[in-house]
Amino acid sequence: MIGKGWWIGLLLCIVSPLQAQAPAAAMQEDQAVVAAHRAYLARLVPQLAASGQPRALAFAALLRDMEALAGSDGEGDPPPDADADAQAWRRTAFSRAGADVVTLTLLVAGTDVEDAVRADAAARWRQVEPSNLAAWLSDPDASPQQVLEAARTAARVDGHMYAQLRWILQAHRDHPPSPAEAARINGGDSGQPASLDDFAATHGMALLAATATPRFQPLLEFCRRAGTQAPGSIQAQDCRRAGELLMSGDTFLVRMMGLALADGTARDAVERGRLAEARRRFDWQMLQWGRLSGSARGGGIDDFVRLLRAPAIGDEPALVERLLLDAGIPLDPPAGWQPPRRD
Repeated sequence: MIGKGWWIGLLLCIVSPLQAQAPAAAMQEDQAVVAAHRAYLARLVPQLAASGQPRALAFAALLRDMEALAGSDGEGDPPPDADADAQAWRRTAFSRAGADVVTLTLLVAGTDVEDAVRADAAARWRQVEPSNLAAWLSDPDASPQQVLEAARTAARVDGHMYAQLRWILQAHRDHPPSPAEAARINGGDSGQPASLDDFAATHGMALLAATATPRFQPLLEFCRRAGTQAPGSIQAQDCRRAGELLMSGDTFLVRMMGLALADGTARDAVERGRLAEARRRFDWQMLQWGRLSGSARGGGIDDFVRLLRAPAIGDEPALVERLLLDAGIPLDPPAGWQPPRRD
């Protein structure tokens, strides 16, 4: 069992290398927890790689990349030959991946856009799922024009985030922290301990949020220009089509980008009204989810993990809708409701 201090270390360990800012006193106070996390993950990486399984190799490479970044933030040097190890693991994982989309999506994730294996994995993912626009959005080499052309025939946007998270949970179950490591990660915390699955889920979410977010900005900028300069053009029509697809994506971040894309290329008042209702529903669910999580123990991680284990829950919107319904919260806002203003 791992106490509530584990999530502090995870977020600092994974997010701080990506320039997250935190008060100096808090960083110093949680240094022991951060060190404990890094020690456990450093032990986990070679164990994963030793298995030779493609998913494990891809995950080990991703963790090693983050380990190297963490070592470059002033607290020590990165492990020797970390980049060479990670690259070798990626190449081996790719050679063994076949059509396994979990391996391919783990290979596409990362912070190094120049890594050739990422582009190769994205290309194979597109071959395996030609109707999935996420494979194009995650390709480091895909231009906005290529993404929009793919959107003409695409049927969905699914980054397989929850499939990756479920596998990450299993990887931590297979290689859990020792009792001594768990006690150090606990940081002497006297609060209610959390389960290993809670630890793994938070770890996986932080890691994937830092490394597996699709490349939205080039597409948004291209479509903003198309909507402004030529609202009736083929490019603007393609942008509307891509926006509609993103609005039904597998995460709320993807859906938020879809709303922005569709709103920027709306053709008339009727379409803008429909989008306004979709945004109102989106904002309502986000606000209610935030309130529900804020009032739950541990930020609601126990309920999140419980539903993550449910095979019928395939993506983030489905999980959030289930959480809201279980709490007796309607999925649609009351008539006339508007989100709080952000002044």
